[in-house]
Amino acid sequence: MSPEIWKNGLFKRSYSTNTVNNNLSETDNIDINKHIKFDSLHEGCEQIKFKYIGVSGVYKLTNKKDSSRFYIGSSNNLARRMQEYNKLTKSLSIPRSSSELEISKTSALDWSLEFIFITTPQTSLAYEQYAIIKFKPTINRTLKIIPRINPQWVAAAQAKAKAHNLSNAISIIEKLLSEFTVGTEGYNRLLVFLKTFKIANGLNYSTEDMGNKYYCFLVFVYDINLPNQEPIVYSSINKAIQGLRISHSTLFNYINNKYLYKSRFIISFESLIVEDFIEYQEKPVGDSQIRKHIIVYNDDNEIVEEFKSGREMARYFQIDGKLARTAIANGEYKEFLLISKDVSNRKTIYAFDSNTHELLAKFDGVSKALKYAKVNFYTLKVLIENGNSHNSKIYSYKDKL
Repeated sequence: MSPEIWKNGLFKRSYSTNTVNNNLSETDNIDINKHIKFDSLHEGCEQIKFKYIGVSGVYKLTNKKDSSRFYIGSSNNLARRMQEYNKLTKSLSIPRSSSELEISKTSALDWSLEFIFITTPQTSLAYEQYAIIKFKPTINRTLKIIPRINPQWVAAAQAKAKAHNLSNAISIIEKLLSEFTVGTEGYNRLLVFLKTFKIANGLNYSTEDMGNKYYCFLVFVYDINLPNQEPIVYSSINKAIQGLRISHSTLFNYINNKYLYKSRFIISFESLIVEDFIEYQEKPVGDSQIRKHIIVYNDDNEIVEEFKSGREMARYFQIDGKLARTAIANGEYKEFLLISKDVSNRKTIYAFDSNTHELLAKFDGVSKALKYAKVNFYTLKVLIENGNSHNSKIYSYKDKL
């Protein structure tokens, strides 16, 4: 890799322990294997609002009117998170994800609540991933949780020398991993957590990492020409932007769309294996059939909305087009992350012999098909829609007649 990329990668650093999370000791005496059930979200909020302030864990919300609809999530402050849900069901706050939108439509009395695991902050996401794989929740939009590392966890370990460190979290993740067969979905997802935590455990973080809004995301950079070489790891999105010399939105674009950066680098929020490299490709250039969809993420990396254009996003947030374009270019609007996803409108067109139905030609896009058929766009469109023959040929979007 280039000297600049190496220079800005994450290696051993000095670290200031001035700011340490005071709630890291809250779960010392809590049994993490104890399931705590409440008849409703409303009842749960009343019972836990003091006892579970600053306590981390994994929770399950089940719709009592339709038990097939349930959600699994995690939080580093269960009491506060449940109060947020309670407000959603009373229309006192605005949903910030598709899951929150569904939860908001049912009364707090009609959601049963269960704390599946009480955890340390370091392991809450790993336990959430474990629970999601085990129970397959129907409200969660994605079953994939991205590991996050809080630099304060490292600080706590250095300052207190207690069990609240990544080594303890690694041990727990290894136990969770052992419950799955090698190669299964659960094994592969927990293996990602294990690799990420092991890498982070050997690092010291800088004050710059602590002050970074996106401190919790490690960024991995692989060289496809050197598949056996260890990746460069950046401690934050800002560090990756500096090292790769790209914008915030460009970074997310390459990660989200699985594009190769400079034709050789793979950028990811997770550790990858060589077999994953085949999913990455060159970014299309000058394709008039490519349209940008904008995906809006909240701070928990959950999808809030997806828009087919900047104009559509502007209408949703009630802002002008110029502000929307600026926000998309910067990759954020207020507390939301904006990721541009390239979506191709290009359709493959097939030409068949109208008598034998033999496939004669295949066109990747309408322009080549127009030249072949020697008709205008609207004529070809009608031919495809109606299946009519033209000069002994039938045109279709399907590969068989």
